[in-house]
Amino acid sequence: MSADAARALSNAELEARLHALQRRAFEAYEDAALAAEARGDRNAYARAEAETAPLIAEAKAINDERVRRLRARARAWRLAGIAVGVAGAALVGWLLLQG
Repeated sequence: MSADAARALSNAELEARLHALQRRAFEAYEDAALAAEARGDRNAYARAEAETAPLIAEAKAINDERVRRLRARARAWRLAGIAVGVAGAALVGWLLLQG
């Protein structure tokens, strides 16, 4: 998934997609563990790792988009807090000058 494709998704869609990718990756590793136990398959984990590599890369892209959105939201709230603080200080200064 490209960065542009991730930006087109809503927060709920990003969350659902991330959970689906995690579920698929966990299933692949669980299957590998079962294959390793049942058949003594030494290469099961290597195959699971190769199978999950694209899933992990897509999950990283989705998570990067979530982080970008959260940082933008935090920046907006920080600026709003600063604006309220400056306005409050100006109001207190004005009230002190009036008294």
